[in-house]
Amino acid sequence: MQLRDYISVIMKRWWVIALTALAAAVAAYGVSKMLPHTFRSQAVYLALANQADNGLNIVLRNSMNSYRELVMQPSVLDQISQGLGLDISGEKWMADVNIQPLPDEQKIVIEVDSPQLDQAQAMANAVGDRMIAEVNRINASLEGTARINVTRIQEARLLSMSPNTKINVLAGGILGLVIGVLLAYILEYIDDTLKSSEDVERFVGLTTLGAIPTADK
Repeated sequence: MQLRDYISVIMKRWWVIALTALAAAVAAYGVSKMLPHTFRSQAVYLALANQADNGLNIVLRNSMNSYRELVMQPSVLDQISQGLGLDISGEKWMADVNIQPLPDEQKIVIEVDSPQLDQAQAMANAVGDRMIAEVNRINASLEGTARINVTRIQEARLLSMSPNTKINVLAGGILGLVIGVLLAYILEYIDDTLKSSEDVERFVGLTTLGAIPTADK
């Protein structure tokens, strides 16, 4: 088949392609609406030494993971959840709370997944507050003036939501287009009827010299 033959198939069976793409997009929309939604909130905290000291900065970088471990415990998360009046266990929050230290940026990012946006935001902020409290407790037990302070620089906000209906519908439509084109060529391949002089020429390998037109009665 030449390029014009491929284009001809698409032009002839455009309705198959369009219907397949539409059906795939509608199906993707329906599945997205049926699936439970999950909201991800993100809060960002800054960890800074209270004085310019290379040794203290090294301690800061090495301590950021330990700050995470002070909070990422089922018992601690359970206390935070109960303080917010949430009927969710600490074990469940262990799978939905993520604390990511970024030593190079001196930041600590807290992300929380929840079926409710306000719940996800409240938990992210509460986990951050508990981390600040733990760091302050450590500072209180230290001698001297060297301290590491953690402060919130971004309140918990919506980061993402899944499933993303718009993206799913777009992806479904594109997939439907691809399947529709393949289906159009399959239908053309299994259709062995001769409908035009071009079909006859391809079938017999000879040039059409003339055609008898049909006459209306």
